[in-house]
Amino acid sequence: MKIAFRTIVLTISFLLSCFSVLFSQEHKLNLNKELVFKGNHIIYKGKKIELGSNSFFIDGQLTNEETTKYKYVYNSINEASKHLINGTEASPMTLYIAPWVYWIDNPDDPEIRVPKVGETTPLGLEISCEWLRFQGLSDEAQDVVLACNRGQTIGAKGNFTMLNIKGEGVNAENITFGNYCNIDLIYPLNPKLNRQKRSSAIVQGQLIFSNGDKVFARNTRFMSRLNTGPFWGSKRTLFDRCHFESTDDALNGTAVYLNCTFGIYSSKPFGHTSGTGAVFLNCDIQSFTREKQYFVKGSGPVVAIDTRFTAQNLDYIGWREIPDIEARYYQYNISLNNKPIKISNNNPYTTVDMTGKTILDAYRFEFNNAVVYNTYNLLTGNDDWDPMGIKTVVEKAEKETGKNYSTIPTQLMVKPTRQTLETGRDNVTLEASVNRFGNYTLRYQKVTWKIS
Repeated sequence: MKIAFRTIVLTISFLLSCFSVLFSQEHKLNLNKELVFKGNHIIYKGKKIELGSNSFFIDGQLTNEETTKYKYVYNSINEASKHLINGTEASPMTLYIAPWVYWIDNPDDPEIRVPKVGETTPLGLEISCEWLRFQGLSDEAQDVVLACNRGQTIGAKGNFTMLNIKGEGVNAENITFGNYCNIDLIYPLNPKLNRQKRSSAIVQGQLIFSNGDKVFARNTRFMSRLNTGPFWGSKRTLFDRCHFESTDDALNGTAVYLNCTFGIYSSKPFGHTSGTGAVFLNCDIQSFTREKQYFVKGSGPVVAIDTRFTAQNLDYIGWREIPDIEARYYQYNISLNNKPIKISNNNPYTTVDMTGKTILDAYRFEFNNAVVYNTYNLLTGNDDWDPMGIKTVVEKAEKETGKNYSTIPTQLMVKPTRQTLETGRDNVTLEASVNRFGNYTLRYQKVTWKIS
């Protein structure tokens, strides 16, 4: 009997230990294996990250009971947002976010979202914070998802927008921002978190408003269809290795898109661009449009460099369907299905091919047998912003070549743009302004011109 009882006890102990191991492994299935939570700190990729007043950990798998045990630990973006403090450029307010799907707006709430009194846009979450950083704890942006699923007339009255972030220096990395009103949410790490779209009817479902300068997103996905809105309203903005899915009126018109990919499902992804406009550098654009693809519905400048289009049913790419006579757009090395093209062939006067022109250096130059995408020239402003860390390369190239690569203007504006004159009777004064990217005016520039 003693032997049998001992055998039973040992068997039970062994089974309990196995269950513990199995439970632990199952719990980790939805987390990055390189992430370990230790209560007052996390370990990510072998690096210890202390939690504190400007360093929060967010994990959607934690229960409310678990999060209350630890300071600076939350299980939702919404709860964490209540405790933010302003960061600085050197020490941003950082949200370290574990893999999960974080619903910014409750998708199961039947209540229709409406704008606040005196406003026109219903919002999921409003945040006021200087130098706020969203840091996903996975190399795969699709593992960390901030989600909503409402749009105009479908769950909302007005163009529902998931986030309104007020403050300088918003930063995002390894994150997906998604409005799943018109697209399915597919979450490979845990299919139980998948969710079907609300409707096949494409309506305005927006992502992020931003009023700040120095906005930077890296390896971030912006998923919606109509009016995607990736940091709409921001000033100097850089997207590095990001992915966008959209239809019309969707992209950020004051941004530099570097090494980005796009899925475009209709003919005009920009409603308009503003000031010095938008720039594509080494991007891949997959167009699902039939026959004609344009960049802009309204007005505003666009530059495209080393950008590749792929499409099955496309026979024309233009800047704008009916461009202004005075408008000029700039391109270099553009292809459609691996064949070189000139954008806006039907309106050839609008396109300036930068091949062999000095203006190309403002966006791209070659140094030491390597291509340098000149984000420093484009984004440095008056405060030396250098998000890609290429200033030393630019300075070295300037020193060795004797050329200017850091203060090259990208826009010449002449006003008035249209005027009717009668010979011998009327006159007009033309005023020219020369701007660096980001709407910084260069004073006292020599402008050479002639009248045809």
